[in-house]
Amino acid sequence: MKNIQLVLLIAFFGLASADIIINKSKRCECSSFIKSECDKWYDCKWNESSCLKKECSDYATEDKCTGDCQWKGGKCIDVKKECENMPTEESCSNMAGCGWKDNKCIEFTQCSDFIVTKAERCSVLQGENGERCQAKGVSVTTLFYKHLAVAAGFQCENKVYVDCSKFVTEATCKGVATATAKCQWKSDGKCYAFELKTCRDADGFNQMCDPKYCKKDGQICVNKACSDITIQAQCMSLPKIDSSKSTLCKWGADNKCAIATDATHLNEQTCNDVTFGSYHWVTDTCQQCSSNWILSIMSLIILVVLI
Repeated sequence: MKNIQLVLLIAFFGLASADIIINKSKRCECSSFIKSECDKWYDCKWNESSCLKKECSDYATEDKCTGDCQWKGGKCIDVKKECENMPTEESCSNMAGCGWKDNKCIEFTQCSDFIVTKAERCSVLQGENGERCQAKGVSVTTLFYKHLAVAAGFQCENKVYVDCSKFVTEATCKGVATATAKCQWKSDGKCYAFELKTCRDADGFNQMCDPKYCKKDGQICVNKACSDITIQAQCMSLPKIDSSKSTLCKWGADNKCAIATDATHLNEQTCNDVTFGSYHWVTDTCQQCSSNWILSIMSLIILVVLI
């Protein structure tokens, strides 16, 4: 038991002093924001003395009427969106797991069941198991009923992927290998399915070391660091390849940019912006929202239990 407590204590202090990783998907609740922060978020509203989450009826335009809200009759109402509720092909195409068929919106079945008016709408069709679609050729298919054209569009079919290993020259090494990978030529003279998950994945691939996240170190591709930022105004955060996360940076007294271990250097104006809403201004300091701290502690406890 003492050993477990020791591990928990060490892990807790490690968590408290660790680099600050900003998770854009874990934004604070509206109720955590002061007025200046509340006004920045489209789904929050200020109500005299506190910030509240907007209700569906607060959205005046269709583009903001998202989530469990639905645009109907010129207003946003509190009804969870279902495929059958989408009145047009465009709104149906923007709804994950839905497809337009026989002039109505239905749940995705299979790619070949759908004919769309724009070829790109085949590519947004996606099944629950990750099935992807594409337009079948470029010709227009017209369906006739009693000599009248009643439907015109592009027939959808299953997405066709290529086997990169079959290409033997750099000029032919092209195409989509999977839903997330493309064919790229490597310095060993072979064609591979390439996907940038870590900077080291780009080793040997010409110009695949993305300068937004990575840098060249001799012949290898490595992670960019806050210390690579030389301009103070840019020393805020460093995006990770996982676009939902970034590392918080801090400009030091030595006029160098370094990894931040807390957010005390941020002020009322920058606290919410730089952390993408995952921190908020409270009692004159920039602090992580309590809900995010709770998730971190729960993850830590689960880790210790599994040890």
